Amino acid sequence: MSDGLLILDFDGTLCLGDAPVIAYATEVARALGHAERSILEPLGAFLDGASDGPFAGNADGYGAVAQWARERGLGEQELGEAYVRSRAALDSGDLEVSIPPGITDFLGGFRHWDRVLVTNAPREGTERLVHALGLAPHLERVIGDARKPDGLRALTAEGAELDTARWPRVLSVGDIWRNDLEPIADRGATALIERHGQPDARPTFRSALIETLYGDLAHWRTASPTTA
Repeated sequence: MSDGLLILDFDGTLCLGDAPVIAYATEVARALGHAERSILEPLGAFLDGASDGPFAGNADGYGAVAQWARERGLGEQELGEAYVRSRAALDSGDLEVSIPPGITDFLGGFRHWDRVLVTNAPREGTERLVHALGLAPHLERVIGDARKPDGLRALTAEGAELDTARWPRVLSVGDIWRNDLEPIADRGATALIERHGQPDARPTFRSALIETLYGDLAHWRTASPTTA
């Protein structure tokens, strides 16, 4: 029997780098007929940690870009198409991304758990990236097109594919509280990779970098469920 269920986000958690969201912003600007710099300049400031500007208060770059686009009249279908085009560039290997230092060793510590990647990105392209980044041996499953947060609630509900009651322990790791962690926070532990401040988040663990949580999460994993 598996020791537990480890749910992992992809972008901003296992897959690092700003190139994908910059590609998304570029596609959005083109769809609107705006100069690319009109979005890339404020996006760059946000990604560099600026606490003010039009993107302030967003949990990640994707949400910031989508908000900016909607405010300028871009519809949901056009937003989706811009996203798909940007992911195609990522999936083809045209964009530079990386994995966190030490992540494969960290995931190896959970080898007796069911390690499941759950992402809103398309499954097929994500699976190719998972293999290219060397993560495939450390994951049991990849679930794409998840439509988090509602999709994660549905996936982990009673009788569903990842019904959390089937495992003695549950941990979810991600960079957006609302999408990745809040849906299961009442049924397991949560670890927030908080590059951008999310003051309303209430995770079990939080840090700007996942690698600084390895020790705490390993200790939690090996502790008795009644004391963790």
